[in-house]
Amino acid sequence: LTQPLGAFARLRLAYSLEEISIFNVARDASARIREEAGDRLKSAASLTLSHDTRDRVFSPTRGRRVETTVSYAGGPLGGDTDIYSFEGSVSQFIPIWRTHVLSLRARVGVVDTHGSADRVPIFDRYFLGGATTIRGFKFRDVGPRDELGDPIGGRSMAFASAEYTVPLGGPFRGAVFYDIGLVDEKAYAFAAEPNSSWGIGLRVDVPMLPLRFDYSWPLQTDAFNDRASGRFSFLIGYGF
Repeated sequence: LTQPLGAFARLRLAYSLEEISIFNVARDASARIREEAGDRLKSAASLTLSHDTRDRVFSPTRGRRVETTVSYAGGPLGGDTDIYSFEGSVSQFIPIWRTHVLSLRARVGVVDTHGSADRVPIFDRYFLGGATTIRGFKFRDVGPRDELGDPIGGRSMAFASAEYTVPLGGPFRGAVFYDIGLVDEKAYAFAAEPNSSWGIGLRVDVPMLPLRFDYSWPLQTDAFNDRASGRFSFLIGYGF
């Protein structure tokens, strides 16, 4: 359910019911991953407030989009998952010179348990890395890991990115960017070591099907990603 609040703001209320089944877990997986095996019902509601002044949805050149979401699962809603989360994000687009555009983005999130629950399931935790977050690292590869080195996500996340694009003629734009972020095991904690990367890219503004090609190199790495190397990524759509 959505409700406009003036010319630029919108309030959205959503409900979801999911049944999650995890099976065929490897016998040599860590205890943290093996305990996820089985069936789980998740009944959740979320409330989102957004404010959007961008001049267009695809490839905007000016304006801002701000979004805040509060989610709650379990408790009076039923199900087997008792968690809640707070997330906020902002994207700012600044015209620099002619059609040169500086795009800034930031996102923060916290998820935790309530009631008698003692853990946040791995599939409800935060991960970073990949084409839409820190592009110099593998998908969901940035964040806490178990004793065997497998990613298990965290309960707090912070991420920021800056991208500068210039026209190359026709539908093509060149880009240079910087990404940085961290994932902490604890809720309301942001003390984990950050990972960051920089890179160059090509944007193809095909109507309704924008394409993005990036190549990025890690700058800061934590102990789990200290051997990270350059990485190519491809995306249909816009990370901003």
